[in-house]
Amino acid sequence: MLSRLVTSATVAASLATVLAYGGRWFWACELLVNFRTHFVLVLGLALVLALVLRRWWIVGAAALSLALNLWPMHGVFMGPEARPAASDARPVRVAAFNVNIANEDIPGIAAYLETVAPDVVVLEESPANADRLAALLPQLPHRYFAEEDGVWGVVILSRWPLIAPRPAMAGDVPFGARADVNLGDRTFRLYGVHLHWPVVPDSERIRNHQLRAIGRELAGCEQACVVVGDFNVTPWSSHFRDVLKTSGVRDCAAGRGLLNTWSASLPAPLRIRIDQCLIAGAAGVAGVRVGENVGSDHFATINDLLIGGP
Repeated sequence: MLSRLVTSATVAASLATVLAYGGRWFWACELLVNFRTHFVLVLGLALVLALVLRRWWIVGAAALSLALNLWPMHGVFMGPEARPAASDARPVRVAAFNVNIANEDIPGIAAYLETVAPDVVVLEESPANADRLAALLPQLPHRYFAEEDGVWGVVILSRWPLIAPRPAMAGDVPFGARADVNLGDRTFRLYGVHLHWPVVPDSERIRNHQLRAIGRELAGCEQACVVVGDFNVTPWSSHFRDVLKTSGVRDCAAGRGLLNTWSASLPAPLRIRIDQCLIAGAAGVAGVRVGENVGSDHFATINDLLIGGP
């Protein structure tokens, strides 16, 4: 019975692993890409049990499939960290949080964000009474409610003045909010994004279009540029990795281990990271950590950045 179960699990996980390599071309395969960590857990357990049972062909299949999953994940967990900024860089803490549209714990969200002591907060799926939340955070007096300009649910709250806040567009489709944050002696460009949920083909095409738009926006960045938010994509997606390869954008969390943010209802090893931070130009990273979920299905991300100048 155990041997049959191990065989079935290995075959299923191995098939899903191979199909996931088709994610660049087919949306259903792209969905499988998000579960590489799950495949690794299943295949790792199957490998150990197959060794105990002396089922050598299962050992071989599980080991090969493990390698196929770990290869695209290598740079995320063990690769080089994003390069540091210049020696005169200023520290800026950017918190990003998909608060969940149904979350009514406005005081709890505000209290948590206050403990984080951010310089800038980007909220996605902010509730209809986001102005009430902003009022509970007087230390962040500069605000952009992007929904007023057609960007659903994105709010930027800042300790520093926001210059020319406006929607960030992928053609006719908004993918987030954009503003230059004025630190006094320097500015940095901030994008707060919430990309489409890729569970049907049309939505996946829009999300990929939005990802390419982020790459184009940041490709020519000479100042410090930062993108945070809910990307609805994991770091080992070929579409996400294309943005890193073709535009010179850096992943803030690269080499920093498991920083999974969704779903909060699952144990940490079963979550996936779809809330991302990207930097370009004169920006560096001092640290990235996963915060709290405070009534949401997402965990917040706390990004300690280094902004070069002027």
